Amino acid sequence: MDRNTMMVAVTGQLMGGMILITLLTLWFRRKRDVPIAATEGLRRIEARLTEMQHALDTVAVEVERISEAQRFTTKLLSERGQPGVLGAESALAERSAGRR
Repeated sequence: MDRNTMMVAVTGQLMGGMILITLLTLWFRRKRDVPIAATEGLRRIEARLTEMQHALDTVAVEVERISEAQRFTTKLLSERGQPGVLGAESALAERSAGRR
């Protein structure tokens, strides 16, 4: 190799090394420095998700209460042997007896 070719090759290697070191330095700084705004945003999202979880648990409890009331009503109706809403049949019988 002549002198000029050697200088171009060495300069290229040095510049490539400097670019690589710069990129690696920037990469590691970005990983190390977590922005505070992103952390605060994550905290707000986590708080909202916790609130939603509590609300969902409350709804689940209420649905269970409703289904338990429905089972109880069905049990009462089956024990009485009458179809329909509780008391509706007897109310109709009383009205018709009162008209006669």
